[in-house]
Amino acid sequence: MKPGIIYLYAGRMENLTKDWKEEKNRESLCGRLLLLQGLWDQGYTIGSLDPADFSECRGRLENLESLLKKGPYGKPFLTAYPEVHFNISHSGGWAVCALAAMPCGVDIQERRPIRSRRMVERTMNAREQRQILEAEDSTAEFIKLWTYKESCIKLSGEGLRQDMKILKPPACHQFFRLEKDLVGCVAAEETFQLEIRYYRNLS
Repeated sequence: MKPGIIYLYAGRMENLTKDWKEEKNRESLCGRLLLLQGLWDQGYTIGSLDPADFSECRGRLENLESLLKKGPYGKPFLTAYPEVHFNISHSGGWAVCALAAMPCGVDIQERRPIRSRRMVERTMNAREQRQILEAEDSTAEFIKLWTYKESCIKLSGEGLRQDMKILKPPACHQFFRLEKDLVGCVAAEETFQLEIRYYRNLS
């Protein structure tokens, strides 16, 4: 992988799972398929299987599972490739996997109504609350800030142990949009360029 680049693999969940009708946990499957594509694109072999042999997709997924472990707060990592960092998110019928040579966090969120003012107060500091209230589209502003905060939390790997109101800002973050009402954010502790790549069926 090139330093300074975060590769964002994205795909519609219906396309990702069309050949996997029997699978129950579709969201987890989507993340694994995108991670598998990213590793293949970047020249990493999964287990003893040739990543260029698309007919071995199911076997490569099983090998991938055997390489995944979780850190102290539940953030997964690849035991065979400690230099590879990744993070997964899904929403609105889409899944994404950020892959890089640096720790990263990613979150996507479809547009949906803000459930309650209490939720805004619980997750946003006073400045951010004003920013939402004064925005031309308060729902869009809330979702944008939410994806930023989630990407920061996922970057740290500490999960919801952190107070969302006082998160440490990352060195760099970038927003992206997959559809009109689907926004996302990637965060990292280094300056980076974001490169979006769309899913190809590896089965």
